Amino acid sequence: MELLRIWKKDEVDKVWIMVKDLIQDALDRSGGYADHDHIKEQIKKNLMQLWIAWADDQKKVYAIGVTEIKQYPKFKTLNFRILTGGDRIQWIGFADTIEKWASSQGVKKMELYARPGWERVLKPKGYVKTHVQLDKNIGAQK
Repeated sequence: MELLRIWKKDEVDKVWIMVKDLIQDALDRSGGYADHDHIKEQIKKNLMQLWIAWADDQKKVYAIGVTEIKQYPKFKTLNFRILTGGDRIQWIGFADTIEKWASSQGVKKMELYARPGWERVLKPKGYVKTHVQLDKNIGAQK
């Protein structure tokens, strides 16, 4: 299994059929703030990064990640906007690769707002809970 960072516009178009449902499912679980097409356009504009844990011998996507670099006044952060997939034990080690890439981009802090289960999974990798994100829908909903 390998980790692919997909960032060229034509590469994004080629792989999108394999990742769009995973991305949409994650967005739906996160309050529906965007659709997969919105994320695709951000990736194609190089405003977000697409990561795919891929097993070439099986032609299978095990997981996908979507990250976003944010420039704060004092430093850059890398925010995991989406991190989802199956058989996590097979690909969770790729977080180290993403951290190294982020560091090469001048990132000083990783950020992750996620479901509670991720705290347990990422704690051994040095991630600590600093706060919790809570959502409340108001007004008419679709």
